[in-house]
Amino acid sequence: MAEEAIIVVPNIPIVTVQTPGPQGPSASAQIFFVHTQAVASATWTINHNLNGNPTAVVLDSAGTQCEGTFSYPSVNQMVITFSSAFTGVAYVI
Repeated sequence: MAEEAIIVVPNIPIVTVQTPGPQGPSASAQIFFVHTQAVASATWTINHNLNGNPTAVVLDSAGTQCEGTFSYPSVNQMVITFSSAFTGVAYVI
């Protein structure tokens, strides 16, 4: 008696893009900014020139991640307010 084989062919849908999205930044466009806060302060003013309202990861001088309140006076400046003064680095993305 011959064995029967079952062949399963997956149904893979075809996706067609009707309208492409907006062009992303060019390879030469700046997409992040590193701010070093050398003088201890509870308010950090960062002029990032990224033309938008980015977020940031803030590390104090010991490397501990810190949380603050963000505000955006302009599309090229952000202010981060903390509960106490310290030095560190903000990675603005």
